[in-house]
Order: sequence, then structure tokens, then C-alpha cells
Amino acid sequence: MAGAKIKGITLCPPAYSVPIDELKSAITKNTRAILINTPHNPTRKMFSREELSTIASLCIETDVLVFTDEVYDKLAFETDHISMASLPGMYERTVTLNSLGKTFSLTGWKIGWAIAPPHLTWGVRQAHSFLTFATSTPMQWAAAVALRAPESYYVELKRDYMAKKEILVEGLKAVGFKVFPSSGTYFVVVDHTPFGLENDIAFCEYLIKEVGVVAIPTSVFYLNPEDGKNLVRFTFCKDEETLKAAVERMKEKLKRK
Repeated sequence: MAGAKIKGITLCPPAYSVPIDELKSAITKNTRAILINTPHNPTRKMFSREELSTIASLCIETDVLVFTDEVYDKLAFETDHISMASLPGMYERTVTLNSLGKTFSLTGWKIGWAIAPPHLTWGVRQAHSFLTFATSTPMQWAAAVALRAPESYYVELKRDYMAKKEILVEGLKAVGFKVFPSSGTYFVVVDHTPFGLENDIAFCEYLIKEVGVVAIPTSVFYLNPEDGKNLVRFTFCKDEETLKAAVERMKEKLKRK
């Protein structure tokens, strides 16, 4: 809609650290904004305070805005989530995006929000009017109720997901995958190459047809699909019995090559 040109900065396993020098060289006098997703889908990475502070300094120095997608902010397992807008000098140049979908398991409602100072929300409102235009009023009332949930809700949510995460991570290791650490979100990324399939799409198709388990090929998330061809994404936002059944199916039918 805005006619922007995209420059991608690839995050690479196992740590998915931000390549700061590459980011610096990508910023030019024509750069208007940086887009960040933390906790990150599909890699499950959480941007560190050091990484965010460095990006913030670059944005202030070059007068660049930040759009930060933080829909998994309540699903942070190994460290506290840090919002870019909370850093010194960044509220004035940050649009923070969030959603009911992940925290409250209401992805089908398609209700989210943007938090920013008035001079930035004007542009958000213009874009919204050309996209969804309006959101169901009863669902907005329900969203307001959900957002008043007590702190105990979030404690229980994290505890529930931690248990499911352990089932999936330990199960995938037992199957024979190389499993990358999951710091946030409800995703787990693995290296599928021990099983001898050509790429992530071929592996996921085999997994569906021959094993009866679904994973997502990560190449669909990359501007250069080759960067994701060895990796697939599983999720643990399922009930524990489903996770255990999936692990048992893979143990039985997946064979290392």
C-alpha cells in the first residue's frame, strides 16, 4: 500500500542472533522503518536487551521508525519480554502491535491493536480503513473483558505451556531431531535432515502422508527459501495427549537415514 521496498535481515540458527553489522549496512538515507517480531515466529527467538538497545540507538541516530510485532509477549519462557517502546527515546518512534489471538487462544477473532503516539496512530488508522475497516463490536467488548484478566491467568498460561513444551521438546529429541532452544512463542524449530528428505517441504509432505503428523516448512517464512530448507516448525499449543500421540507416531514411523 505504501510502495515500500523490503530489505530482509536473516536470522540464522542456532542462536538466531541479530547480525548488527549487516543491519547497519542495510540502513540508508532512504530507510523509513524497521520491522521486528519478538518473541519471534517461527524461530522462537527473543530479542535480547543488548540487541534491542543497539537497534534503538540506530533508529534514533538515523531517524527511523520501528514497527514491533509482540503478539507472543506473554509466552516468554527463559527471560522477560522487553518491549522496544520501553527503551529510552523509543516510544515516540515505535508502533507496538499485539493481539488477542495468541495469549487468549482466539486467533479466529482477528482482533488486535496498535499502541503508538498520536502522530503515528494517524497512519495506522488510515491503513486500517483500507483493510478490515471495522471490527465486530461484541467481540471488542469481549476483548476488553479478556484484557482485564488477573495476573494469575498469565501465570497459569505459562505453566501450562511449559509442561507442553517439555513433552514436545523431549519427544522430538527422542525421535532423533536436532532441536533448537525455544525461548518464547509456542513453537519449536528442528533440523529435519537426519531423516534424509530433500528439503523442508518434502519432509512435511512425507510427515503428513506417512506418519499422520503436521509440521510447517520454514522456507515459507524466508525471502530466500533456501535459508529455511533444512528446518521445520512444530507447535505445542495442543492438548498433552495430542502431543504425546504425535511423538509416538514419529518414533514408530520416522527412520533416520
